[in-house]
Amino acid sequence: MAHGGLVPKVCLLLAAGVVGANIASCARGAEGLLPLPPRQAQWTPHPGNPIVKAGDFMDKALWADPCVLKVGDTYVMYMTSSTKEPFKPPILTFRAVSGDGINWRLDPARPLMDASGTPFVSIETPSVVHFRGEYHMYYSGIHPKGHIPVMEIGHATSADGINWKKDPLPVITSSGNVSEWTGYTVAEPGAIVYKDRIYVYFVGLGARPGGSPPQLQSIGLAISADGKTFDKPRVVHQQSKLYPPEAGFPGYSTPSALVDGDTIHLFFDVVHFDKNAQPDWRQVALHHAVSTNGGLAFVESAGPLLRRDDNDWSAQGELSGPAGLIDGGQVKVWFGGHTGYAALGNLVRRGFKGREFGIGMITIDLAALRSAAR
Repeated sequence: MAHGGLVPKVCLLLAAGVVGANIASCARGAEGLLPLPPRQAQWTPHPGNPIVKAGDFMDKALWADPCVLKVGDTYVMYMTSSTKEPFKPPILTFRAVSGDGINWRLDPARPLMDASGTPFVSIETPSVVHFRGEYHMYYSGIHPKGHIPVMEIGHATSADGINWKKDPLPVITSSGNVSEWTGYTVAEPGAIVYKDRIYVYFVGLGARPGGSPPQLQSIGLAISADGKTFDKPRVVHQQSKLYPPEAGFPGYSTPSALVDGDTIHLFFDVVHFDKNAQPDWRQVALHHAVSTNGGLAFVESAGPLLRRDDNDWSAQGELSGPAGLIDGGQVKVWFGGHTGYAALGNLVRRGFKGREFGIGMITIDLAALRSAAR
């Protein structure tokens, strides 16, 4: 989650109300390198990253949470930004279009919808699919401050991908019992159409038994035959030995899926927790896993496709929300990111405009991804 976060990002909230020089007080000095595996070298970041920057298209826009479809020859990206004050609600969904997946423009030049008529104050991490003649959007609905669960998954439909009708209540819900795997949060949907049903992968967050780290983050799956009514969610993927809790990893976040014949590819980010860092909960790498059994269990790649410190614009910061698309012989993945909080002062001084916050892209040959998944 790039804006609200599964755990509040205190320094980011302060950033909207302080001068740039003071934002550095949120940091405690540069961190050392995190205990992340070597990245998979077959993946190539775009040299112009981030391809969508803070302040593009709209004053003080902070773009994140991409979801990309290809409609004919046009790339369509659904993404989010705060709309009144940077980093603060309401955070809403926008639509952008592109002829090449790199150069974008808003279409329309307004949010697609607000949170009115729902129990939420913000709409984040949109995931859009086309199913039986209409578009379905699943999103993280952010509850008002102090509410548990913090988030649940909302739903809207559209004939054209622009004008949306929201359901009044969440379609994938949490019990609010934090001892359960979905008790604190059900959020960050990644939807696909698979065998004439909608599969929604999502993150469930509850309290970890033993409390170290305190969060337990699992990737779940809920399945629907009509797009609105879902079966009971189940856990389909949890953190592997690559990212052990003993090294400060609570698990995974922001899953998105990609259908390749009978194979399902899953992209997600890796979360690290350090109570001495600011913020203490960070999304620090992007990873890939594959399923050949119908999307009910996944095998991870040997290493991440990208780590935060592999980019100058996300160093000491975060990477989040990977969204993949098969495009001819390539797989393209768009993702959100931002630099460390000490460096965000430069962004503030420029009026929230610049490359310290935005959306990047990374690619791999489809044949290479299939080979790595064997």
